[in-house]
Amino acid sequence: MKTKIYLLAAVLTFGFFFLSSCKKDKIDSDTTSSEDNSLAENMFEDVFKVVDETLKSNDLDDNKSYVFNYNYGDCATVTISPFGHGVFPKTITVDFGDSNCEGNDGVFRRGKIITTITDYYRNDDCVITTTLDNYYVNDYKVEGTKTVTNQGRNDAGHLHYTIEVTDATITSPEGEEITWQSNRTREWIEGEETTVLTDGLAGILDDVYSITGSSSGVNRFGKSYTITITKALRVEADCFWISEGTIEIAPEDRKIRTLDYGDGTCDNNATVTIDGKTYNIILRGRRR
Repeated sequence: MKTKIYLLAAVLTFGFFFLSSCKKDKIDSDTTSSEDNSLAENMFEDVFKVVDETLKSNDLDDNKSYVFNYNYGDCATVTISPFGHGVFPKTITVDFGDSNCEGNDGVFRRGKIITTITDYYRNDDCVITTTLDNYYVNDYKVEGTKTVTNQGRNDAGHLHYTIEVTDATITSPEGEEITWQSNRTREWIEGEETTVLTDGLAGILDDVYSITGSSSGVNRFGKSYTITITKALRVEADCFWISEGTIEIAPEDRKIRTLDYGDGTCDNNATVTIDGKTYNIILRGRRR
């Protein structure tokens, strides 16, 4: 009898350690926070690009209504108020209407982007505050406030801006919700010398920015995470996606992982490395 009891105890003990070992060795391959952070990044980069193109392609001293004819086709009307040279603050409203409209860049938008600007875009200490009114990108609802402040020129001679995003929420077409906030520095590294007046559309599309900083959020499953940019993100005016750079993501209750946006190619492919293992992911946000 004792022999049977000892044998049973040994089997149970072995089973316990076996199951514990399996749990410990279970591969952590969850890329949810990486994907959701990238979605938020792309959505607010898109908001920035709309505002950026608006400010560069319209006369801020005129209060006419403009049709948006560049990246965004005939999708939006731009209204600037008040009238007057050097009169600030001004409010710029970009209205894409109540129905989806596909821009020349292949992105569907609807709703309003409302921006208040305290000075001309290139002037030191200019503050640009943007809010969103029932605004959607590819059927993702985008909410939040984005504040951009011109900090003048850095040691490299480039204009650079601090960017703060607060109270951001992205809601997917399926109703999944993520929240996000960030503090960044954006350096204008290419294209500053050209404008829509000197080079037409090319004067906007050649703009490239380098972004550093940090952010945090809560993914679609309610798990929090923090972000640190470890290699500057490359954002190009003519690309919907972040094309280059790496970030470290520290999700709640999980190991730090590294998201790599690639080598500068404009696409929605990226990789996530977790505990030495690398996974390919497709970034969300494109209309299918």
